[in-house]
Amino acid sequence: MSLLFSPITLAGRSLRNRITFGAMSSRMPREGAVTPVMVAHLTARAAGGAGMVVTEALAACRSAAVPARVAAWDEAQLPGLARLAEAVEGKGAALVGQLWHAGNAHRDARALNAVGPSAVVDAASWTVPRALTSAEVEGLVEEYADSAHRLQRAGFSGVEISAAHGFLPLQFLSPVTNQRQDRWGGDAQGRSAFLRAILAAVRARCGAGFILGVKLPADDGVPGSIDPAEAARLTACVVAETPPDYLCFSQGSHGPSLWMHAPDMHEAPMPFRGAWAPLRAAAGGVKLAAVGRITAPEMAAALLDSGDADLVMLTRPLLADPDWPEKARSGRVEKIRPCIYCNACWGEIDRGNTIACSVNPRAGTLADAEPPPAPAAQPRHVVVVGDGVAGLQAAAVAAERGHRVTLLGRGAEPSGAARLHARLPGCADVGAFLDHLVARAAAAGVARTRGETAEDVLALAPDQVVLATGAAMVPLRHNCPGALDLRSALAGLMAEDRRPGGLAVLFDHDHTAATYAAAEFLLDRFDRLLLLTPRDAIARDVPALYAQGVHRRLAAFGARVEVLIHREPAGLEGDVLRIRHLLTGAETTREGVALLAYATPRRPGAEALEAALQAAGLPVLRAGDAVAPRLMMSAVRDGQWVGEAV
Repeated sequence: MSLLFSPITLAGRSLRNRITFGAMSSRMPREGAVTPVMVAHLTARAAGGAGMVVTEALAACRSAAVPARVAAWDEAQLPGLARLAEAVEGKGAALVGQLWHAGNAHRDARALNAVGPSAVVDAASWTVPRALTSAEVEGLVEEYADSAHRLQRAGFSGVEISAAHGFLPLQFLSPVTNQRQDRWGGDAQGRSAFLRAILAAVRARCGAGFILGVKLPADDGVPGSIDPAEAARLTACVVAETPPDYLCFSQGSHGPSLWMHAPDMHEAPMPFRGAWAPLRAAAGGVKLAAVGRITAPEMAAALLDSGDADLVMLTRPLLADPDWPEKARSGRVEKIRPCIYCNACWGEIDRGNTIACSVNPRAGTLADAEPPPAPAAQPRHVVVVGDGVAGLQAAAVAAERGHRVTLLGRGAEPSGAARLHARLPGCADVGAFLDHLVARAAAAGVARTRGETAEDVLALAPDQVVLATGAAMVPLRHNCPGALDLRSALAGLMAEDRRPGGLAVLFDHDHTAATYAAAEFLLDRFDRLLLLTPRDAIARDVPALYAQGVHRRLAAFGARVEVLIHREPAGLEGDVLRIRHLLTGAETTREGVALLAYATPRRPGAEALEAALQAAGLPVLRAGDAVAPRLMMSAVRDGQWVGEAV
């Protein structure tokens, strides 16, 4: 950790270490205002030891205003911004506000009032903006400077200009979206004029003692737009006149390159590191902040020691565990709750919800900044039935509060659906979280044994029972002898380590991430895969960032994969499968089916066990899929709630 925890100076401000919590949308603001949960969210990352905390995008201009962004342009928001600065800076971190304007970049319906450098469509929402006049561009520059000065007056240590991810400054930088012929367009010098003007105006208004950072694209993933070579040319233009205090290079834009914003668990760690070296040279000595799937303290430290970067931005990792920096600094790396890079956090905000995390049940809540749950007033014997994610979380929390906890499972090792998920292609990060939970439960003194019946539970004489027994996939509607639920099919193939070849058919009625990782697994064992779904597309219930990865990976298999929408299995006779179109009722057949597996909606199976235990006078709580089929995020939150409730 030689450099990770060494101080670094930006604009005369000494940061206590090189760790930054990067900008991350949260949907916590309300009607343009700072909220208590937003203060708790950012304060928790400062209290956890980050040297610098960057806010989520703040609306820099009136034309950028949306209810879910704090209105940095609005003087009425100064008191709330000051409360935020006092809270975060009071924990020892430098608070930097990210100034943002979406331009024509939108994720939802077409924006009727969007503006941009030119009337070029946004590839995600199909918004066509109104082209800004030169006078309006100058006005936006002044609004950026006004907003920066407002943040300075509120007590912020600096600002970061968001000029990546397809937003307005990037729209000016890109030759695809900037087709202007005036001083704001043309070559790299002209296309960077808007951003350069913002930097000069902010520096003039706020002075040299105010941190000024810029997030730029290393590669926006748009053909004919900003590749690494063009990024280097633009960087050289940007730093020539008003050098910022740091640069951060990100990837992706709107549309097909959206996935590049936040590489998921299927990508290698630091997948874009190779692009940084030429950009570092173009930056002319400006400090560089690295971002993108930096998964562990050792990796962050090695990155700094190599000279590739001066700071590391840990955004999703610090959402997963705000105490990441302090745990690493104090030599408790094994205690860090690992991010699994599932992008469920992004999925929540994309759906209009407050941010949440699959592994951190407190993320996105006021409890995020609170101490651990209080010890139990009266320790009791708690038996948790089911050793998947929800059961492990419940057991660990209850034991940490002082209860004597016994965890019942079916096998010799903790299992559950997540353990199977972790064995699928690209899903090892899920396994790292499960290992963390197992270790946490063991450290808290949880005793683990086999058992799942009422007799097994009653023999332990518990005071309280928690059922985290999961749920089973419901059978297919039509008679298909030999069809297997997906979990059973995967377990069998893994146990035998065989490659049957031929055609595998997967009925996707589930639309969760594990189903598509399972599809890749099946393609490793079979020659071809036919993916059927009753819906109008696959990957409907995974975050859009993750869904793009699903489509990219399946498309890479070429003709070996076929996807049919609005279909269901109608019958299986030998190796001949009848397939029904749900909109027309027409049937077709496929021959040579070697496997028919189904991922269907799940049904809890805890009722009989719950009734037997309640008849014996035991209080029973449920968690995870035993309540209702859900995703890991809900299962972990259930486990936390139950662990605190017993």
